[in-house]
Order: sequence, then structure tokens, then C-alpha cells
Amino acid sequence: MLLVDDQKLFRESLSSIVEIRNPNIKIVGQACNGEEGWQMAVKLRPDIILMDVRMPVMDGVESARLVREKCPESKIIMLTTFSEDEYVFEALKLGAAGYLLKDIQPAEVETAILTVYNGGVLMASSIAAKLVNKLNNIPGTVEPQLRLSEVQDMLTPREFDVFRLLALGHDNKEIAEKLFLTEGTVRNHVSNIYSKLGLRDRVQTVKYAIEHGVI
Repeated sequence: MLLVDDQKLFRESLSSIVEIRNPNIKIVGQACNGEEGWQMAVKLRPDIILMDVRMPVMDGVESARLVREKCPESKIIMLTTFSEDEYVFEALKLGAAGYLLKDIQPAEVETAILTVYNGGVLMASSIAAKLVNKLNNIPGTVEPQLRLSEVQDMLTPREFDVFRLLALGHDNKEIAEKLFLTEGTVRNHVSNIYSKLGLRDRVQTVKYAIEHGVI
């Protein structure tokens, strides 16, 4: 994992906590701004990047754009404060895989890293609520209820159940357990959902779900 944050004390503290809690999570590098961050990402090719949204020289949103362009296999978790929803909204459009508030507990950071590493998407509920509100107030957009109806018409009832859990950040195993299905069946549903809705991955699924009033 690569840590990108302009606060040295925060980086070093988080690095120590994460590695102590889970020795399988290796911190391969630390960067103090967005420019250094994307350059290190290209060089180190980390599985996960934990990146602050507001930094000097280059902010996390622009850095995330470059990371997605030059090493798309790296998954990005943005670190944000509740007041930085504009940054989060832009990062979501660029394909960040998750968002965490900076006052999160150490155990939650570990869970978040493992969730994204295993293909999940995560988003603090407070941030999700602000994003939904922002999308609902964009001039010219359709009412969320109408958009939700459209999604339900395109999917079977079981596919819709899987879609909603997928958009909430659950991985295939968790969805299987919640819906009493096999993981193979869940994978088939996910494939059908992507095909019917024209989606590519779980990040797009979250964005689509927010835009259509599903979450």
C-alpha cells in the first residue's frame, strides 16, 4: 500500500498502526503530495493507494486522475473531511474505489483496505448522503424515484437485490451470505447486471446507484 498525505505525522502514525494490526498489509512507500504520489504509484505499482484529497503542489483528485491513467490496476481510497464533498464528487467520477473520513478508527482503516483489495467499494454514509443530495439537485436531472423505477425494470428482482448490495460495497462472499446464494450464483448475477446496465466495475456501480436513487 502507498500512503499519500502532506502531514508526515499522520502518514507515519497510520503506517505504524496498519502494519501492527495486520502484518500482511505492507506499506511500500509514502508521499507528501499528489505529484509525488502518482509518480511513486507508477514506480511501485501498489495494490492500494490511501490518498488525501487536499495537498500542496497537486491535490488528490488530480493525482487520482493520473494514477487511473498510468496504473489503473492500483485501487485508490480517498481520505477526506466532511466539508470536502466537492473533491469527493470529482474523485468518484474519476474512479476512486472508496472514501474514508480522516477521523476514522484504526480498525476501520484496516477493514477498508481489505474490502477494497478484495474487490469491494466503500463509502462513509455521511459522504454518500451528501453525494446523493448533490446529484439530486443537479438542474435537469430526472427525479430519483423515476430513475429507480427504470433500474428495477431492467433487472430481475434478485439481480436488483445483488445490485443494491454491490453498490453498498459488499463483496461477492458477503452478498452470497446475505441472500443465501452461492458465490458462483452471485458472480453470474453481477455479470448480468454489468451487461444490462452497461457497467464496467464496482466503482461505476456505486456511481450509477447514486445517480439512479438506489442508495
